[in-house]
Amino acid sequence: MLSNEFIFLTQTILIVILGIVFASRSTGWLTAWLSTLSIIMNVFVLKQIVLCNLEVTSADVYIIGMLSCLNYARESYGRTKVNEAMLGSWMISIVFLGITQLHLALTPSINDVSQPHFLALFSPTLRLIFASLITSILVQILDLIIFTYLKKIFQNKAFGIRSAISLTLSQIFDTLLFSLLGLYGLVANITHVMLFSFITKMIVVTLSLPIVSLGKFLTKQFKLSPPT
Repeated sequence: MLSNEFIFLTQTILIVILGIVFASRSTGWLTAWLSTLSIIMNVFVLKQIVLCNLEVTSADVYIIGMLSCLNYARESYGRTKVNEAMLGSWMISIVFLGITQLHLALTPSINDVSQPHFLALFSPTLRLIFASLITSILVQILDLIIFTYLKKIFQNKAFGIRSAISLTLSQIFDTLLFSLLGLYGLVANITHVMLFSFITKMIVVTLSLPIVSLGKFLTKQFKLSPPT
């Protein structure tokens, strides 16, 4: 059986590479990818896993993959088009959560066996899902502000450094906000949870930055500009 660490590493690399590929295609592909990550992140946040003897959420890789993809896309499309893609993904995520509640409200037939599973997934943990969605939206806005500011400071250079700074700062905010909105009062030691979560996110950031920077370099080197 493959270890969680190996699967997590493979997952991180795959998510980041797919983000670069989709962001390089068009803003339509970008919106679809952001929406996919947002939806699965807000559901997968419910699963707890053990990495290096630390119990963490399995959704950290998705928010960092999303932010890495957004930072890469801003270099190609500019702020306005990327903001439209972000807004589109938010609306799709909100609609998805609303539709799931309507789906749960339907009275199942006597032969249905799926309702308990839907209830287990979406009902008791509604607080966590909404906390994840709100945190995701605010973190994306914060990352946009920081990355845009750093882009001016560095005069559109040092993409890797700009991404590292914006991702680190946004993940500090992400860890604090989600822990308070979604976990406060539910865990015995919220400080430990926040610390372990942040360590995991920094590992993911460290793994993702070389891949995103390489993608940016290859795009510039071979003049692979995405269609507008």
